Amino acid sequence: MRKPANPFVLSGYHSPGYFCDREEELKWLFDQFDNERNSVIYSRRRMGKTALINHFFHHLEKKKSGQGIFLDLLGTTNISEANRKIASAIVQKFGNPQKGIGAKLARLMGAIGAKVGLDPVTGAPEISIGLQQKEEIPHSLEAIGRYLSDEKKPIVICVDEFQQIVNYPEKNVEATFRAWAQSFPMIRFIFSGSHRQMMISMFSEASRPFYRSAQLLHLDPIEANAYREFIISFFKKNKQAISDDHIKSIFDWTRMQTYYVQLVCNKLYGRGTTIDWDTIEEVFHEIVQQEVPLFSSMQQLFTSFQWKLLRAIAREEYVANPLSKDFIGKHHLGAASSVSTALNNFLEKDFVLKEHDEYTIQDTLFMRYIQQL
Repeated sequence: MRKPANPFVLSGYHSPGYFCDREEELKWLFDQFDNERNSVIYSRRRMGKTALINHFFHHLEKKKSGQGIFLDLLGTTNISEANRKIASAIVQKFGNPQKGIGAKLARLMGAIGAKVGLDPVTGAPEISIGLQQKEEIPHSLEAIGRYLSDEKKPIVICVDEFQQIVNYPEKNVEATFRAWAQSFPMIRFIFSGSHRQMMISMFSEASRPFYRSAQLLHLDPIEANAYREFIISFFKKNKQAISDDHIKSIFDWTRMQTYYVQLVCNKLYGRGTTIDWDTIEEVFHEIVQQEVPLFSSMQQLFTSFQWKLLRAIAREEYVANPLSKDFIGKHHLGAASSVSTALNNFLEKDFVLKEHDEYTIQDTLFMRYIQQL
């Protein structure tokens, strides 16, 4: 595999050499796999959940212990689209672009009413499924489950952005997926999501189908010392010096959101010049400015009061009690009831999250944009 020109990879998973730490999380995933438990991984966005799961799949397949299938439900709007994503992931995993899909996979495609072609741009297998009635979905999932259960090596399916199913218009979608997972106990599932509260609710509330059906892992930031050594090693290879103070400023500015740490380092590395405070500030500014068109349009989504509350939270970065007289008075927010209503709306839509008993804006870059206004 060709080495990346810039070691601070921003999309996808390349190889272990460009993946930092997560040793404890990797051990945890293997423990779940070895002992046939289903798993839930949740965190704020851009913390590296997808990269961790692909890192796990890499080692799983390198050891020849099992096979990983990754599918992302982000952007799906109903259970039929989710079913299509699952089937497509299987075709891409087990179909051979040179030799075709094989008799066994062809039988599965026939059972679920699917046709396979090639994506005209990527050349990857592409699946199309005719319109399905919602009553047909469980039968389709059952056929997929039987196919995967017959594989010689254990299968691990990662369903990313799993909380998306809560928004589907069909009834009992959670129960449908729970029944699917329960019907095929030899298939392991990893349910991953970036809406922290929703993921916790789905698996911890007694009234919901997935109650206590999987082990939960909150993905914290990468350990700072390990990340520091990772960063220094690549800059050193590029004959660039970066000090501990510079790295600390990157960690503070990004709040250790993995993607943003990678982005800052990617840009600094790409300059190939001596790193000083002016260069770092230039990169910080450049990253925010690139997102100004998006963030300025997002402002239109909020009422004037909601925007005022967002700015107040951004200025503080972390707020222990947004309903306190001190916070409300300091930022001239008026009635506590209005703050409570707006805050609940932010939490529901994941603009604000509650982390370690403090409220903060979920996306660090969005927060930095607001702070500069």
